[in-house]
Formats: sequence, structure tokens, C-alpha cells
Amino acid sequence: MEGLLKDGRIPQPKKQVTGSYTCEGCGQVVEQSRMQIPVGPRKGEWIEVNNGCKCEDIALAKKALKNREEAIYNKTLKVFDQHSLMNKSLEKATFRTYRPTNQQLAEAKQDLEEYVATFDAEESSNLLLVGPYGTGKSHLAVSVTKELMKQNYKCLFLSIPKLFTKIKQTYQDDSEFSESQVLELMQRIDLLVLDDLGTEYTNPRDGQNSWGHTKLFEVLDDRAGKPTIFTTNLISQQLEQKLNERNFSRLMEGTQIIKMDGPDFRRKEF
Repeated sequence: MEGLLKDGRIPQPKKQVTGSYTCEGCGQVVEQSRMQIPVGPRKGEWIEVNNGCKCEDIALAKKALKNREEAIYNKTLKVFDQHSLMNKSLEKATFRTYRPTNQQLAEAKQDLEEYVATFDAEESSNLLLVGPYGTGKSHLAVSVTKELMKQNYKCLFLSIPKLFTKIKQTYQDDSEFSESQVLELMQRIDLLVLDDLGTEYTNPRDGQNSWGHTKLFEVLDDRAGKPTIFTTNLISQQLEQKLNERNFSRLMEGTQIIKMDGPDFRRKEF
């Protein structure tokens, strides 16, 4: 082939170093040079070459890691079928279908719509929706997850009792998922909604150190710094007694309370 050395090797291109700079993207020193193409149809042509930048390699590595994490997330998410975790009455719940019956409930709806509009998976606060049965706490919490999922955020809605059931299912010999995978999923998602906090049966022993309390603390601890929405029908003192002092303290850390008092929607026909 024209341009090859006598021993068949491709000759090294002529090189002229013209300068260097530090890449702002990767922080590496990049050498700028001119090189002369030694063979081929462009033989003799001088081209500009930059060597040392790792931005492209870093981007490819991040993409590979993201694809791997996405595959793990999608696989583990199968253990949480949203339709099996959500009451039928909530499957069509949206902000549009929520009908507040007083000013406080209207303000709660507005607060949650604002929460969606300004949501940040790293910066948004926790929310605790507090009020009696039937005021639409779960309805609005589901509405938040649906709107955020339209924006490609990863969200999960489930009740504490169903969470405990799912964890216990992993203890079975034929379980496809481990407990650590379930807990990791809840740690990694952008928004977790824990519905009906305080209605779970914790089977307390040795004071307030039941299995349920321990698992709840693991979830709350893993979610530290990531947005979580809680709903409860219990007032502060009742909730603390139900959860135990340690869980209640962790729950209230960085949590904004939204009160939702009003008539029971499920009895409005009366």
C-alpha cells in the first residue's frame, strides 16, 4: 500500500504541539497539536488534534451506569405492581377530579399542585398530609405521583401494611426478590408515598421495638434527604405512640405538615 514503510508498518504522522489547556468538563490537561496524515487519499494534509480530554469517556461510562440502574429498577419494580397496591377508588384519582369542600382542602390541593410544579428529587421536602378519613389525602397523594411520573420521575405509592406484606414475601424460599432489593428500590426512587401511616399492625414486643418499627425505621432512614409523602388519620400524639419516638422523630425531620380537615367524601351522599 502506498505510503507504507518497507517493513509494511504505517509511518508515524508528523506532529507539532501548538499548546495545551485544562478541560473544564473533566479537569484533564488537553494537548493541542497539528498532525500530518501519513497515508491514504488525504496523505500530507495537516489536521488539528486534541489529546487528553476524558469528557466523552465519562459520558459513555455514565450512560452505561444509567442503563444498568434503569434495568435494575425496572426488574425490581415488578414486585410493586401499582394496580395491586392501590385501591380501585384511587386508580382514576387526579387533581382535576378532586373536589374540595372547604377552604382548607382547597388550599391543600393548591399546595400539592405547587409541590409538583417546583419538585426537585434532591431538594423537595417531605410532606405529611393529616386529617380524618375521607378528606382526600390519598387522592391528592396519588395525583402528585401521577403528575410527576408524566415528567419521567420514578414514584411509588403504597400503604404501610402492604409494604410490610411485600417485605415478608421476600422471606419465602421461592421469592424472586430479596428484602435488600425491595428496600433499595424505595431508597432510589424520586418520590415515595406511604399511605395510611399508623394503621399498620406492629405487634409490639419489648416496649416499642417490634419488627414493624424496625422495618419502618430502615425505610425512613434510607429515605433521608429524598422526598417522601406520608398520609395519616392520626393526630400528633397518637402517631408518636403508634410509631415509637425514634420513628416519629425521623418522620418529622424536614417534613412539612398539610392539614386536611373536612367532611368524609365517601359519605357525602348522606
